[in-house]
Amino acid sequence: MAAGISCFLVACGGSGGGDNSASTSPSTPSTPSTPIGPTVTPGNLQTTVPAATYAAGSQELAFYTAYNAFRQAEGLGLLAQNTKLDTADQNHLKYLLTNTDLDFTSIDPATGRPLFHIEDPKRPNFTGVTELDRANFTQYGGTYVGESGSYGSGQGSVSALNLLLAGVYHRAGLMFQGPKDFGIAVGTDAQQTTVMTFGYVSTRQTNASDYFGFYPAANQTGVALFAGTEAPNPFPDVSYSDYSTKTSYPINVVSAEGTTLAVKTFTVTESGQSAPMSARLLTQANDTNKELQGNTAFLVANTSFKPNTVYNVSFVGTVNGANVTKAWSFTTGNSN
Repeated sequence: MAAGISCFLVACGGSGGGDNSASTSPSTPSTPSTPIGPTVTPGNLQTTVPAATYAAGSQELAFYTAYNAFRQAEGLGLLAQNTKLDTADQNHLKYLLTNTDLDFTSIDPATGRPLFHIEDPKRPNFTGVTELDRANFTQYGGTYVGESGSYGSGQGSVSALNLLLAGVYHRAGLMFQGPKDFGIAVGTDAQQTTVMTFGYVSTRQTNASDYFGFYPAANQTGVALFAGTEAPNPFPDVSYSDYSTKTSYPINVVSAEGTTLAVKTFTVTESGQSAPMSARLLTQANDTNKELQGNTAFLVANTSFKPNTVYNVSFVGTVNGANVTKAWSFTTGNSN
């Protein structure tokens, strides 16, 4: 089954975007303060992968390297380059750059997904309706394929990755624990249209059952000030034009896939202040777009973060009924 990862508006010609200064190489998150259950089931993480064959200095290599560094720092398994997924992405990129009359941020009525991820059989350079179809066209033969897209906008593919990490749904997708393979294509167009996929053929990788990750990471610097716009909008009451004043950079926690995370308290407080910021909590239970899974929660303040400021985060909750507490801090950068 193909993943329903949303299309980042900056990738599809919509509003929002700009350089996101959040680091893609945070420190490794610590384990929960309280073990999750009496028995820990070990994972089967992919800790080493073959050297990629992307050209030295290429945008594809830059994105792949930064993304794997992010996954490793977050305690997630590495992804191995898969040339069949690369080809699927190259095919889809050609479709996107050919059919520029389409509004790729609009929602396809048949699938409920942005048109960025859906191809029309009647259109030129069609190779498959969904990313799984396009991967199968290149004989990948996978059980699962997910896709994401962004723009480098002349600042390179690492900027495109940072923009994806600034979104709620896209970050959740980038932190999926199961995929093992990776593909990417970056356009030479002025906007540097970027298409990336990840998947697995038959066996997924898993984290240990006591895994607990969070982002931004402890002591991370240069964190952006507000969220990146994406479609569908995770905040239906906030217009895209108001993101820079009515959202903060998203903070999320995530437990092992298949577990259930429940939030008791989740706050972010500006250093030197006693009261937490007014913020919204997004979980599977209240996500109006039904994109989030039950093992993650996002906290987004109702105003943007201040530049060059330390923020303190506190999380108290449970994973499969066992208590988990975590407190950490990060520092913002100059701007988005």
